[in-house]
Amino acid sequence: MTLVSLGDLAQSFLLKSQTARLKGELGRLTNEFSAGRVSDVGAALTGDFARLSSVSRARSVTEGYQSAAREAATQAATMQTAIASIAGSIQALTAPLLTASQTTNPDHLALASMDARGRLDTILATMNVAAGGRSLFAGQAVHAPAVADSDTILTALRSTLVGAQTAQEMMDRISAWFDDPAGYRDIAYLGGASLEHIAVSPTDQVWMAVTAEDPAFRAAFKGLTAAALIEDSSTLIPATETRTLARLSAEALFAGHDALINLSGRLGISEGRIDAAQSRNAIDLLIHEMAQADLVRSDPERIAIELEAVQTNLEAVYAITARLSRMSLTDFLR
Repeated sequence: MTLVSLGDLAQSFLLKSQTARLKGELGRLTNEFSAGRVSDVGAALTGDFARLSSVSRARSVTEGYQSAAREAATQAATMQTAIASIAGSIQALTAPLLTASQTTNPDHLALASMDARGRLDTILATMNVAAGGRSLFAGQAVHAPAVADSDTILTALRSTLVGAQTAQEMMDRISAWFDDPAGYRDIAYLGGASLEHIAVSPTDQVWMAVTAEDPAFRAAFKGLTAAALIEDSSTLIPATETRTLARLSAEALFAGHDALINLSGRLGISEGRIDAAQSRNAIDLLIHEMAQADLVRSDPERIAIELEAVQTNLEAVYAITARLSRMSLTDFLR
């Protein structure tokens, strides 16, 4: 009978190979146990990645909707702040205008008109506000300012008011200019068409089409610009008519304030829908993450059993290696 034995070099190589393999297995199992997921996803899914791809795609789509919802929420909140600031500013101007309309003191009219001009500049700057690099009230022209400056608007109105004899006639012409497509919309509005509805979830699209040409803003501008032109040198009307113009301006500001409150309410409805969509998106994301984790989750009980087996085998290899390293010729011949 022929005996086949391994040489010392071959034995050493075999033991080193076994040790390296077992250490690799030990590292893999340890990582799977600590991470809670398998290291070889393909083997765990037996090569069928369809379910994992489907869940990953659904998660990516939901993340996209959630990102759009967050951006829409920021945009709506900034718009609401701007609208509230504008509404508060014109409301604060109505009382001085009404007071000036009931007194014969010309200083009251001058101060109210000066105040209106300053508030006009501030409100126009507010309407050109941007959030995240997007002009909020310019519609689809996201990189353009929404409105022109006060000089442009008042210069156009002065041309419109030439020949007006009464405060009511001035107010009618100012109102007509803001409603005429060739007036405010062509000269003062610098933005584009209104934004389309924004999709914030698979089932929700919200209205965000607030632009500087909205009727609410134009209603407020009618009273504001009329008040700014009370003491303008181009308005050649009697003193009694200037007081009437102050009263008409205050009445227009009242109407503009109410229109802005209604606009804020419409935008508030969209904010509520955005909040609800964000909550649903968060739940959907959690569901997708759990489903994805289930597909690649490791089994702690199986890992514990395999770890014990690998440890036993590794200890056996170490024991054999230690024994062979101590073996002498005398031990071999016994």
